[in-house]
Order: sequence, then C-alpha cells, then structure tokens
Amino acid sequence: EAKKEETKKEEFPSDREKVRKEKKQKKTLDEGKEGTDASDAEGATYEEHEPMNILFLYADDWRYDSIGAENSLVMTPNIDKLAQEGVRFTHNCVTTSVCMISRATMATGQYYSRHQTMKIRPPIRFYDFWNETLYGQLSANGYYNGYVGKWHHWDFPHKNFDFSRMYFGDHYVFDHEHKERVHVTYKNERDSMKFLKNRPKDKPFALTVAFFAPHCIDGNAEQYVPQNSSLPLYDGVEVPIPKTATEEAWKNLPSFITDHSEARSRWSYRFSTPEMYQKMMKNYYRLITEVDTVVGNLVEEVKSQGLLEKTLIVFTTDNGYYHGEKGLAGKWYAHQESIRVPLVIYDPRMDKDMKGTLNDEFTLNIDLAPTMLGAANIAAPEVMQGRDMSEFYRSKVSSNGRRLSTKNVDWRDEFFYEYPCFGDPKVLTGSYALVRKDYKYMHWPDFDTEEFFDLVNDPYEEINAINHSKYEKIIVEMRQRFLELKKAAE
Repeated sequence: EAKKEETKKEEFPSDREKVRKEKKQKKTLDEGKEGTDASDAEGATYEEHEPMNILFLYADDWRYDSIGAENSLVMTPNIDKLAQEGVRFTHNCVTTSVCMISRATMATGQYYSRHQTMKIRPPIRFYDFWNETLYGQLSANGYYNGYVGKWHHWDFPHKNFDFSRMYFGDHYVFDHEHKERVHVTYKNERDSMKFLKNRPKDKPFALTVAFFAPHCIDGNAEQYVPQNSSLPLYDGVEVPIPKTATEEAWKNLPSFITDHSEARSRWSYRFSTPEMYQKMMKNYYRLITEVDTVVGNLVEEVKSQGLLEKTLIVFTTDNGYYHGEKGLAGKWYAHQESIRVPLVIYDPRMDKDMKGTLNDEFTLNIDLAPTMLGAANIAAPEVMQGRDMSEFYRSKVSSNGRRLSTKNVDWRDEFFYEYPCFGDPKVLTGSYALVRKDYKYMHWPDFDTEEFFDLVNDPYEEINAINHSKYEKIIVEMRQRFLELKKAAE
C-alpha cells in the first residue's frame, strides 16, 4: 500500500521525465551486473532450435482485463493456466483499434500507415507484399499452414494455405461439411481439431484460430448470443459498472463526440440502462468463457500428440473494447480501454525462471509476426516494424557458455497510435496518440483538437490537462515526438 501511495504522490512532470531518463541509463549500466561483461554480450547468441509448431489463438473485441488473471469475475481458467506456464504481457497494445486494420497489422508486422489495408481497394498493398507477411513467409518456408475463422480482408489467398475455413459475422453459422447450424465458437473448435488431427506429420504446422467471439452480431438487438449450455454461467453475478460509465464522463469528452457518434450509438443499445448492461456483459463474458474452453481443448490436443514442448502458443486479441466507460461502446479511439489487449505466450524455449511471470513493457501487435517467425527460424522481413518478443524470456548464451540476463532488454517506452477517419468524422472521427506509461498526448485531426492526460494521477483519463501550465514543457516535447513517430510509422 505504501508503494501505491508513493506513486500517487509523484505528480511533477519534470521529476517523472528525469526518472524515465535515469531508467534508460540504468539499463545500460546494469549490463555487467548479471555475471556478464561487454565481451560476453557482443558475441552472445540464442541456442539453436528446430522450427517450432505455431498455435495462434486470436480472439475479437476483447480487452486486457477480460481474463481471469486480470479480473477474477471472468472465467478463463485455460488462458490463465497458459499464463502460469508462460509469460503474460500486461501492457500489450494495438496500434489501431479496429478489426480489419489490426488484423492486417498483425499479419504484416506493420502500422496501418505502411500497409494501408483500408485505404486501397483490391488489389491492395496487403497482397502486393504478401510474400513479406507472416503467412506468406510461413508458406514459403515449408510450413503446413492453416487458418480457421475470421479473415476479414479481401479475397482469401488460398494458394498460401493448406487448410482454410473462413466464416464470421454471426454467432450461429451453417457448417456445410456436417450440414447443420452450429455456434461459431463450436465450429472454430471442430475445424481446428480436424486440422490438428489430420495434418502431415513430416513438417511443422502453423494454425491460426481466429475466433469471432466475443464480437457482437451487428444489427442484432441481442448483440451477444452464447450457446445455451453457457447460460447458467455468471447467473446471479452482478457485473460492476465502470467508474467512468457516467453522464459526467460522457460530457467531459470533446464536444464533437455527440449522439451521432457510432461509439455513442452502440452504447445506447448495449449499456444505457442498468438492466441492459447486466444482460449484455454477462452474455459477452459467456462468449469469452466459451472461447477459453476451446483454447483449453486445443492445447490439450497438442499435448496429447506429444508436441507441447515443440509448439509456440500465442493468445491475444485484435482490439480493446469500451464496456460503457465515458458513455461509449465499441473501440476506435485512443483511450486505454480501447487500445490495451491481453497477450499470453507459451514458449518451450523460455528460461525456466520466466515461466509464470508478468512483463509490463509496451508490446504491440506489430511484434506478433516477428515473434512467430522467430520461432520458425525465419528472419522477419525488413519491411516489418515490430520485434521478436522472445527477447524478454530467452537468454542469449555467450561464446564462453555464460547465460545472459533478460532483464535489460532495450525496448520501446512509448508508441504511436493511429485510427484514421474513413467517412463522416461526426460518426467516427480519427483518433491519434503518443502513448507512454505516465502520459498520453492525443490528437483529433478532423477537429484540430488536442488532449493530454497524466496517467499516473488520472488513470481513467478524466481530466484533459492540455492547457495546464504544469505540463507545458512535456506537452511541447510530446507534440514533437508524436510527429516524429507518426512519420516513422509510414
């Protein structure tokens, strides 16, 4: 409790900037304190390994605190178990919070500013540079490549996949192979099991399971439709209403976010009454628990085939989600609820002392492709903008056999966020930001508006301090840095 109190009292921007610089300097100074020296680090390499199998579990509209490890109300025992045996990244974020762009960012390892998936109709750059994507690289390097579930791009590149089953948009879909209508998450499991059981045994596999759940059914008043067997879950539970799900927080938003906004419209038919809120959130969590069950079953199948120690398993989601905070629903904007998503990595190459640990660095969805390619012994194409996250949990070994520490990885301590406007800004305006742990600078270009939040003293982003004299210097610095990172994202 004393430590928490100390953090709250740290309120001067100049002091916090000093702390940030000292932390970066300490990383450099500490290099020799873990039983290594400069010569060790210079010649150090990772231990060699065979190309690993890859099981990529990719869910939809699911923010960072919607797993049991972060929120005890939510029932996700299998994802939690995966975290206990791997690493959970607590500050993992997306660079654009919307399904189609985020998924393209994942596959390309690039910011939207570079891959431009929404800007250009077919043929789009996503396919022009297909050989440099995660899936193009896996296919070209001998992997048995599978994709199940939500694709959400233009024409599916069948020639690069050995197994594919695409569907999304509804919680009940028709299974043509079995000639019956089934829940989308059940079909995700059925198709994934077929891939795992029937795959060739003489080559590594890569399977993406792109769950549609817990995404809503657009246009359906029910929004979230779990399986009947899940309805007893969360029965009798009162889902807490968020602190900022208030009229005051809604009115504190920039004036151009009105009732015409898509985020406000979705709030009106999901969360506008206490009864509606409870119904929607319970069904939303039921969908999440259903996905968790499938995660457990697929991991168990990999284990039963004796492949758990040869398989990289990654669980994450495509974007965050407002649960009524600030009178909003959906995603898009640069608030914490929208941009932070869960990430759990199970990697047999992991140092033993890293299992069950938390990592609070800024990992991003641009890092997913380089990480999976690294496990496949494939160098990430230069056009990718992310990095291999295994640096955080795999020790390099020096030429004299010393194992180096993973504690001093030189990593980003800030990132650029972008959501461009694709239509009427009154419906969905563009939202950009420079995000740090302690501060966030936001820019709304369609209305030439800036916001600034002190995330230490104002973690719920309730007070726009853009005109506060106390922050003048840091705002000037972040405004300039924002422009630099915006350019670098291209």
